[in-house]
Amino acid sequence: MGSISRGFRLAKASWGVVRKDRQLLWLPVISFLCSLVVIAVFGLGALGIGIPEEGQSPSPALYVLGFFFYVVLAFVTIYFNAAVIATAMKRLRGEPGTIRDGLAVARSHIGTIFVWAMVTATVGMILRWLQERFGWVGRIVIGFIGVAWSVVTFFVLPVLIFEDLGVTDGVKRSASLFRQRWGEQLVGNATISIALMIIAIPIGLVGGALAFAVPVVGIPVLVVAFGILIAVGAACSGVFNAALYEYATTGNASGAFSLEDMNSSFRRKGGRRGIFGGSGSQPLAATPGWTPPAGPGDQTPTRPD
Repeated sequence: MGSISRGFRLAKASWGVVRKDRQLLWLPVISFLCSLVVIAVFGLGALGIGIPEEGQSPSPALYVLGFFFYVVLAFVTIYFNAAVIATAMKRLRGEPGTIRDGLAVARSHIGTIFVWAMVTATVGMILRWLQERFGWVGRIVIGFIGVAWSVVTFFVLPVLIFEDLGVTDGVKRSASLFRQRWGEQLVGNATISIALMIIAIPIGLVGGALAFAVPVVGIPVLVVAFGILIAVGAACSGVFNAALYEYATTGNASGAFSLEDMNSSFRRKGGRRGIFGGSGSQPLAATPGWTPPAGPGDQTPTRPD
């Protein structure tokens, strides 16, 4: 219960940052609109190639188009997520910053972001292909693998934009940070999702009733309401990611995030001892000999052997 309550506090702190800087909401909105364009363009391409009828196998060209669709859609999402994280980091550090600054950071790492989009798209397609070819037990196993991949790569994006690493080293760095601070990212992200679901229920009921009674009014209202909710969730997740990364690499609890909550996040799995053998939990930045990055472009921080 302590982890859950702490997760709600972290989610509330994330919302506090977004509420003070509502410009952050525009980035998920722009991402969503760009994604709609991508879906429309590739949808027309699929119609041009030809949708297979029931019982027919898709043509190889359709598989190729599907892969590129996954890559482009992943690129759009990751690009704007990077902009959210970069903007949020400036705010958390008390620096002036706008979404234009965040987009500039994302743009300066566009090549690495594209490579990471290709990796995530490839992994996603492989996992989906495996799920479709195994029974329900296999699907559960593959599902767990997908969750493991998601949490191990949780810090990849901030690592790529703040430490100037390649994708391979970025994944290794993210996995290292995850091992050192096991669990809280899962609780925090889950809490944000739960909070959004709680809010979505009355919105869905009221909006659904309105859409049924007056479709011309209710349907647009419902779409806009859920669009705002999705934007809030994406912005809060970006802030949460930035705050955890900042603490993992510097030991600073920024903005509305308390040092106690962030410090309790760094605990070795299954034990009370600190990461490097001390008692209790200990942030990586508290380790003697560890050098944190001061900002974008710094070298990868190292941990003593």
